[in-house]
Amino acid sequence: MSFLLRSLIICTAMTASGCVGSLLETNPPKPRYMVGYVDGGALAGAPVDWSLIVENPGASRAYDTTKIAVSPSRGRIEYFGGGEWASRAPVVLQMAVIRGFEDSGRILSVGNRSDIAISDFALQMDIRRIDLDVSGGGRVARLNVYARLTNGRGKVVAANVFSESAPASTAEGDDVAAAFDTAFKGVVADVVSWTFEQGADVQEPSTEDVTG
Repeated sequence: MSFLLRSLIICTAMTASGCVGSLLETNPPKPRYMVGYVDGGALAGAPVDWSLIVENPGASRAYDTTKIAVSPSRGRIEYFGGGEWASRAPVVLQMAVIRGFEDSGRILSVGNRSDIAISDFALQMDIRRIDLDVSGGGRVARLNVYARLTNGRGKVVAANVFSESAPASTAEGDDVAAAFDTAFKGVVADVVSWTFEQGADVQEPSTEDVTG
């Protein structure tokens, strides 16, 4: 093999190696954020004897993603560059709500539909808004959730809207995540407490039933 041919083979191999190396180079991964859980002591109360399925929350395509939505103006959605949700936003909410019920110590049978096939009640939620509002020049994490409680036959027995907001001290990922954490905890605590109240009202026999 001639010197020229050997040199050509070596140069080709080095070039190919360089190409592979450049293909493998990636930007540093974005931080991924979960939300904290509500203190179970704040949700304490009398135990209940009914079961509950927490359905997967609904959301528009703008929010049904791991990306953290940013609202720079009314009706406009962009996405935060400093981090992402650890799971899709509806899954993050569902996990936080289930954990809230579990940590309350008041209900033994609660979970998603894959955990519980049949239940006395089902909690359905729609995320109407989950974004970092920067339209007013500040940075405010906003969460708006519409919740419905249905019985085992699918009849809606109660419905309500829950909203929370919290300012982010800076535009850094950790501070934005901390603001969302505060908003999530407020909504989750309200949803869990409301569900227990509504479930108790439905389960409580009426005076007519008692007296016959």
